[in-house]
Amino acid sequence: MTPRRRAARAHDERGASAVLIAALMAVVLMVSAAFAVDLGQQRVVRRDVQAVADMVALDMVRLLDGRKAKDYSTVSFDDAKKRSLQRNGSALGGALKPEDVSWTFVMQGATAGTWTTVASNDDKVPTAIKVTAKSQTGLVFGGVTGVSTGGATRTAVARNEESACFRVGSFIASLDSAQSALLNPILSALLGSNLNLDLVSYKGLAGANISLLDLVKVGGLGVGSVDELLKLDGVEVAKIFVAAAKVLENQGKLAAANILRAITVSAATPTIAIADLIQAAPGASSALDASLNVLDLITTAAFVSNKNHAVEIPNLGINLPGVASVTTSLTVIEPPKPKCGPVGTTSETAQISLRLNAHINPQSLRVGVLDTSVDVGAIDIAVSIDLGKAIARLTKVTCNVNGPDSIQVALSSGVVGGISISASAGVKARVNPVGGLLDSILGLLGLNSLLKPPYLTLDTSVAINAGSPALSGYSKTVTVPIPGGYTIPSGSGSGALIGPVSIDPAVNTDLVLHYWDGLLVLGSWKERHITDPLNTVFDSVLRPLVGTLLSALVNPIVSTLQTALIGPLGKLLGLQVGGADVFAMPTPTCSGPKLVG
Repeated sequence: MTPRRRAARAHDERGASAVLIAALMAVVLMVSAAFAVDLGQQRVVRRDVQAVADMVALDMVRLLDGRKAKDYSTVSFDDAKKRSLQRNGSALGGALKPEDVSWTFVMQGATAGTWTTVASNDDKVPTAIKVTAKSQTGLVFGGVTGVSTGGATRTAVARNEESACFRVGSFIASLDSAQSALLNPILSALLGSNLNLDLVSYKGLAGANISLLDLVKVGGLGVGSVDELLKLDGVEVAKIFVAAAKVLENQGKLAAANILRAITVSAATPTIAIADLIQAAPGASSALDASLNVLDLITTAAFVSNKNHAVEIPNLGINLPGVASVTTSLTVIEPPKPKCGPVGTTSETAQISLRLNAHINPQSLRVGVLDTSVDVGAIDIAVSIDLGKAIARLTKVTCNVNGPDSIQVALSSGVVGGISISASAGVKARVNPVGGLLDSILGLLGLNSLLKPPYLTLDTSVAINAGSPALSGYSKTVTVPIPGGYTIPSGSGSGALIGPVSIDPAVNTDLVLHYWDGLLVLGSWKERHITDPLNTVFDSVLRPLVGTLLSALVNPIVSTLQTALIGPLGKLLGLQVGGADVFAMPTPTCSGPKLVG
C-alpha cells in the first residue's frame, strides 16, 4: 500500500471515531439533562408540598381554643382544611386534593421538639395540629429507571401562641389633683413647653385610647403596616402627637384631640423610636391589636426623649412650709417599657432620679419645756428620690371559649435606691434651768444651792435624716383580669414610701454650764463643758430641743413632701412599697398561630 493510500485510510478512521464520540456525548448529555430535570422537579415538589402543609396547619390551628379533643367537631377541621387547600393547594404536579392532606391533634411530647398524637375522642387537650401533605410529579428519566413518577411527603406542626401587651405603672392610675399638679411642671420640663392642664383635661386624655393600626391608617408617619410602624426610628415627638390627635378626631373625641394639639414640643426635644413607646416580640400577634392610652403615650414619649438627661424643673408647684427657695432636677434613667409578646416577655416601670434642694432661712423656735427660744441657722435640705424599677414577666395567658380571660405575671423588685431626706442645722440657745433640770445641775456640781442662778448655753449642729423603709424588694405572682385590668391595676402594694424622720445631734455638741463659784461679792463665773450624752443635763436639754425641731420645722416639711411630691410621684410611676401597678393592654391573643415543627 502506498503511503498516500495509508494516509487517506487513517484520515477516514479518525472521522468515524469523531462521529461515534459525538453520538456518545449527546446521549450522555441528554441523560444528564433528564436526570437534572427530574432532581429539580422533585426538589420543587418537596418545597411546594412543604408550603402547603405549613399554610394548612396555620389555618387549622386557629380552631383550637383550649377544649378537650373529644369536644371538637372533626368536620369543622376538615372544612378548614378544604378551604385552606382552595387558597394554597397549588404544587408542581397539580393542585393537592383533600385526600392528599391529612391532619391530627397533637400535644407537646416528653422532650422538646417531639409531639404526641391525641385521638379525636380523647379527654386530653390538644395544643397543636400536625398536617401531612403529599404530591407526585412525572419523571423524564422514568423510561430508563422504570420509575415514571416521583413523590414528596412533608409534615408541619402549628400551635397557638398566647401573647399579650402589658405595662407596669401607668399615668392613668388613680389620677387625682395632686398628680395632675405634678404633671404640669414635669411634662413642661421634659417637652420644653408650658403645660397648664387641669385635672379634667388629664382625665380626658387618660380616658382616650388609640391603636397602633389607627396610627398607621391615619397617615403622617410614612408607614403602611404595624410592623413598619414598630420599626420606625428617628420620629419627632410632635409628629406622633399630631397623628394621635387625628386618630382621636376620627373617633369623635374632639376635646382630647384639641388638648393633644395644644401641647407644644420644643424643637430641641430629641427624636425617638416607636419601639421605645411599645416593644413587640417578633411575630407577636397581640401587637396588631395593641392599644395605647393617650396620656401614657404623652408621658412615655416625654420620658423616652429625655433618657439620661437631667432636666431642671423651675417650679414643682409645691409649697413647703417655711421654705424660702426650691430647686429641682429630674433625670430619666430608664423610660417605662410597655411590651407585647409571648410568655416570657418582660415589662418594666420607669426609673427616675429626682433631686430637690430647699433653703430655709434662719429663725427662732420656742421650746416650751425649757422656757426659752433657740436660734436655728439656715438649713439646706437635700431630697434624693430614686424610684424604680419594678419588673413584670408574663407567665401565662388564660383563655376561654370567648377569648382572653386574664394574664399572669411574675412581679419583682421595687423601690431601688429609695428616698432620702438629709439636712444639717446650726442651733444656739441659752437655757435658764428650773425645776428638775436645776436639781440635776446642782447634783452634777455636788452642791445644795448656788448664790446666783446658773444657766446653760448650747452651740451645736444637728443632722436631720429621713428615708424609705429598708425592706423595699419583693417578689410575687399577679393575675390581671381581662378586660378590667385595662384600667384597674393589679399587684399594688401599700405603705408610705418614706419612713420616720430622725434628728441626731452632732458629736461636737457644745453644752456649757455657767455657774457662780465663790462668795456673792468675791466669787466669779465658771464654765463646765458637758459632753456625755448619757448625762442627765445633756439629755434634758437636747431631747426637748430635738422634739421641737421635729414638730415645728422638720415634720411639716417631710409631711408635705410625702403628700405633695413623693406619694403622687410614686403613684405616677405605679410604685408602692411591696408592689407595683400592672396593667393589661388591649388585646391579648389566645390564637396566634405559629409553626413549631
